Amino acid sequence: MNSTPITPLYLSSPAEPFPVHRIAKLPPTFARKPFMAALLATTMLLTQAQAALGPVETALVKTVGQNSQEQLATLEKLVNINSGSTNPAGVIAVGEVLKPEFEALGFEVKWHALPAEMRHAGSLVATRPDGSGKKILLIGHLDTVFSPASRFQRFIRSGDKASGPGVIDDKGGVVTLLHALKALHAEGLLKRSNIVVVLTGDEEQSAKPTSISRKALMDAAEGAEVALEFEFSLADDSAVVARRGIGEWLLRSSGTSAHSSTIFSPKVGVGAVFELAHMLDTMRTQLADIPGLTFNPGLIMGGSELEEDAENGRGTVTGRKTVVAQTALAHGDLRFIDGAQMASTQARMRGIVANSLAGAHSTIEFKDGIPAMADTAANRALLQQYHEVSEALGYGPVRAVPPTARGAADISFVADKIKANLAGLGPAGTGAHTESETIWLDSLPKATSRAAILIYRLLQD
Repeated sequence: MNSTPITPLYLSSPAEPFPVHRIAKLPPTFARKPFMAALLATTMLLTQAQAALGPVETALVKTVGQNSQEQLATLEKLVNINSGSTNPAGVIAVGEVLKPEFEALGFEVKWHALPAEMRHAGSLVATRPDGSGKKILLIGHLDTVFSPASRFQRFIRSGDKASGPGVIDDKGGVVTLLHALKALHAEGLLKRSNIVVVLTGDEEQSAKPTSISRKALMDAAEGAEVALEFEFSLADDSAVVARRGIGEWLLRSSGTSAHSSTIFSPKVGVGAVFELAHMLDTMRTQLADIPGLTFNPGLIMGGSELEEDAENGRGTVTGRKTVVAQTALAHGDLRFIDGAQMASTQARMRGIVANSLAGAHSTIEFKDGIPAMADTAANRALLQQYHEVSEALGYGPVRAVPPTARGAADISFVADKIKANLAGLGPAGTGAHTESETIWLDSLPKATSRAAILIYRLLQD
C-alpha cells in the first residue's frame, strides 16, 4: 500500500489529555451512548477510508463495531473480579473467564502455575496448534494493583467513560487483544496463524526471581518475529517503541541506640535516621540530573526496631522521641534507559553508601527487576506500519512517546529476543494505579480495529 512515511518523533507532552471526540461531531442521542457513537463514527470513517482499506480490512472493522457491546460486557465482568497481584485466586478467576473465549477461537490454552511459595498466580498462554509462518507474540496481564482490601472494586459507567480497577491497566488491553482476534477469526484469518498470547498474572508486582515468574513468557518468545503489548495508551495517537527498565533497591542504616541527649557525641554519633537521610540526600544531589534516570525512596522507616512487609507495601516500627534510632530503612525503585545506565548508577550508589557518617553504617542491596526495552529501527518500522493502519482508518497519525513517560512492562523481558516490538496498543484513559482509573470508551473500538488490521497485515507479510 502506498502511504506517506512519517518520522515517528516522540510526543512532546504525552501526559496531556487527548481529544476524545476528535473523530466526528455526533447527534446528542448518540453522544449519550458512547458505543453507538463509536460505531456510527467508525461507519462514517470507513466511508471516507474505503480507498485506503481493503475489503477484508473493512470487514474486520465492521465486526469490531458489531461486537462492541459484547466487548464492553466482558470488560465489565473482568473489572468486577478483584485480581490484585497478591490475590492469585482472583487472577486465576479472571483467566478462567478468558480461557473459553480463546478456545472458541481455536487456541489451545494452558495455565503455567508458579511454585506455591511464590504466592502469585502464573500465566495464561494460548497457542494455535496448527500455527505456521511468522510467529507473533501478543502480551497482556490479568492482575491489577488493587488488593481485595481496596475500596476500589467495581466497574462504573458514566456517559462516554467508565472507571474501575484495571479498566485500562490492563483489562481494557486484554479485551482489545481478545476482540481483535475475534474479528480475525470471524473472517477466517486465524487458520494456521502462528500467534501466541501470554497473559501474565503478576505484571504489577512480579514474583522473584523473574527467571521463574517470567519463564512462560520468555519460552513463548522463542522464535517470535514480532511482539505486540496491550498496555493502555497515554493518548489516542500514541504508541511505545522504548521503555525504561526498572530495578529495586533496599538501603539499610544502623546507629547506636542511646538517650537522645547524647546524639552527635563522639560515643553515639548521628544515629540511623540521620545516616539514612544523609545517604538519600547525597544520592539526590549526585544522581537527580542524569538524563532519563529516576530513583525514588517509596517507603522509609526508622526507629528502635522495624519490620517491613514488602509484599503488601507496609511495615511496623517502634521507637521513642527520647531514644536515638538504631535502625532505618528505605525501599525504592530505580528506572533507567538501558543496562549501562543501570550498572553505572548502581556503582555510584554503592560508592555513596560506603561513606557513612560518624557512629553509623549503611548497606544497599539491589534486586532484579525489569530490563529496558531498547529503541530500535525495527521497532520504529513497526510503529510506521501501525501509523499507516491508523491513517487508513481515518484516525490520524500515531507517534512514539518518550520512554521516560512509560513504566516498565512485561514486553521488556523479551524485547531483546524479538526483532520488532510495539507497546501501548490498548485503549486510552487516565488515572492508572489510582482509584480514579478511567477508560474513554470510544477509544476501545478504535484500539481494537487498529490492532486487528495491524495483525492482519503482519500475517500477510
